[in-house]
Amino acid sequence: MKKFIWFLPVLAVIATSLPSSDAVWKYLFFLRLPILMGLFLLLLPKLAKDWLPAMLKNLFVLRSKWQLAVVIVSAIGAGTSVISVAAIILDNAPARFAVPPTIEISEFWQYGIAIALSLYICIIAFDLSQEKLNNKERRWGAFVGAVLGIGLLFVISFIRDWLSSNTFLKKILADIVSFVGKYNTFGYINPQTGELSAGHLTAIAYLLIGVFIYITVGLRFKPKSETNRPEAPALLYVLLIISMVTLFYGGATFYFDYFRIPVLILFIAFSAISYIAFDVNHFFPVNQFKDSEDKKRGDRDSTNFQEVLEKRLQHQDGERTLVIICASGGGIQAAGWTVQVLSGLQELLGESFTKAIGLISAVSGGSVGTMYYLDHFNKDGFLEESEHEKSKKTTSFYAATRDSLDAVGWGFVYLDLWRFIGFPFLVRPEFDRGTAVEIDWQGEMKDPKKIKTFGTWRKQIFDGEIPIPVFNATLVENGWRFLMTPVTFGQAPEKKYIDFNTLYKAYDMNVVTAARLSATFPYVSPICRSYVNIPHQQNYHVADGGYFDNSGFVTAAEWLDEQLNEWSKTENSLNVKRVLILQINPFPKSDSTENVQGENVQGNGGWFMATIGPLLAMFKVRDSVLASRNAKEADLLAKKWENKVDIQYFPIFFPSESEIHAKFLASEFYKDGRYHPPLSWKLTDREKQAIQDGWTVIQTTGENNIQKIKQLWHETWNMPDSTACTPED
Repeated sequence: MKKFIWFLPVLAVIATSLPSSDAVWKYLFFLRLPILMGLFLLLLPKLAKDWLPAMLKNLFVLRSKWQLAVVIVSAIGAGTSVISVAAIILDNAPARFAVPPTIEISEFWQYGIAIALSLYICIIAFDLSQEKLNNKERRWGAFVGAVLGIGLLFVISFIRDWLSSNTFLKKILADIVSFVGKYNTFGYINPQTGELSAGHLTAIAYLLIGVFIYITVGLRFKPKSETNRPEAPALLYVLLIISMVTLFYGGATFYFDYFRIPVLILFIAFSAISYIAFDVNHFFPVNQFKDSEDKKRGDRDSTNFQEVLEKRLQHQDGERTLVIICASGGGIQAAGWTVQVLSGLQELLGESFTKAIGLISAVSGGSVGTMYYLDHFNKDGFLEESEHEKSKKTTSFYAATRDSLDAVGWGFVYLDLWRFIGFPFLVRPEFDRGTAVEIDWQGEMKDPKKIKTFGTWRKQIFDGEIPIPVFNATLVENGWRFLMTPVTFGQAPEKKYIDFNTLYKAYDMNVVTAARLSATFPYVSPICRSYVNIPHQQNYHVADGGYFDNSGFVTAAEWLDEQLNEWSKTENSLNVKRVLILQINPFPKSDSTENVQGENVQGNGGWFMATIGPLLAMFKVRDSVLASRNAKEADLLAKKWENKVDIQYFPIFFPSESEIHAKFLASEFYKDGRYHPPLSWKLTDREKQAIQDGWTVIQTTGENNIQKIKQLWHETWNMPDSTACTPED
């Protein structure tokens, strides 16, 4: 293999010495875009399945036979766009660039190559969709997709032949090209006939069909705040982008290469200038309070934590126990694991546990899980989900684990793409892929038609119905923590944080907006700022809370320490003597440093470490360092108050592969001991089940914190609850 790699430069030298090498290199340059896009179509399935499965694999897991059919059609369409642009260049490069004529690809072989380019995507989509679809459904989807794909090719040929036979339309098209190209129509207009040269009519026919498909998909699958809404697969949007980029960018390179103008640099400059000229930005919505009573409540009550906790802990007599939850970030895996752990602890320890929760400090995916968890609370202050909800899969867990990649894809293709290519005036300034995700998340709320805001939650907090939620985000301009919460923490320059009520006085925010801002995962949803002007204050851009602290522990620990200080100075009517801090971690505990040369170590090659290594190191260091730091900080906090308050800290990690394998040895899913939590915003049914199985594992494994928490709660702290039950092995 090493000898073969060294032989490649030798082949390159030999190739450049051939008489026709100059023409070969020129054609490779002119064909650079279709070559790159063709390689992308071929490598995307490999990238998703084997190289970056945690981020991309679920793109190919389709939920219905129609989704499979649609993906197959769009893949054939993407392949068609690649080969159409390549054919135009091969046919017309001699006339436009004065290079020797080369091979001519017949229409039959063009369509054959288009199908070949799409084949690997279709095979992987067919294979990975077996989790959701049975064999009959997959065969139906593959058959219908293939028929529709071939039908698409025939429709392209039909429209092309119709355009070719219509003298009037041909004349109009030729005049348009002549007007745009002025005297440089080489490669576009046949000088003998005065008509468009080969390949251009085919591209125009495909462009007309593509525009129709683009508009239809955009209108049909626009995100709605409904539970059972039509959704297109996210992979469809990826393939739509490939088709559009290939056609438009390929056409641009064919035109501008004649003038030696670098299209990529020209496009980037145009995009940047349009952003400056139109003051393009991404925004999040805030709303003024609807009436003076809401504003009055926000000004008067939101700093009184003692009043809030008094109401929240009113069910406890004598010495009281306070529970604080820290929900770490980690995409949809974190959202599902947060809800699963908290609902599982209520089932294990009883309603008294949930009613003792006074604060939830959440980040990123943990914020999304927290939102759906609190959305299902009843007026008595704990999670309540009926058997009907469980059977219909409308519980907080299923809401937190619903796919939102389709909304991201729709928002990018139909909103943000127009901003990026220099036409921001075609979309509303306040509408982007971030707001598309909010609309999608709102559809999974318990009552999708009822918008919950901080004002709504503030009333529930002061009524003792829900604990204080804090959605942690990061301010881009100064790197401070931004605490999005219905209550008021104030501003602490020495601790580098400010809260929503302090920064946006007299304004309210939707709960889904706060969760989205906390979960502004890079490039999935955009960094944005408020759409309103704030007098005397800077309108910051808000990014994911994980940039500052991906665990939420810093906010929780500082708040607890401040409250304990306040209570120590005055008469503590709350009588809080016990504090339980739980850190919910959506991924397994970091492996030891032993056996790093094992064959399961990913990327042991130098090329991998040279390219992906810096990014991988950042994520690995962040998780391991945070876990160690939080444990140390919790220990110091417990020692500081050990004579007054009993503070106990327990991290709850997702189980490791070996723990899952030991518990579910007979399961087909875990037979190889492997479950890699995804980093995307889509979970398959098996991955949702794996999260639920993970909770079962950590309850029943010998050495784990869940049993310690149970013993502490019932035996040491003597807080029994009639609703508690023992998990079945």
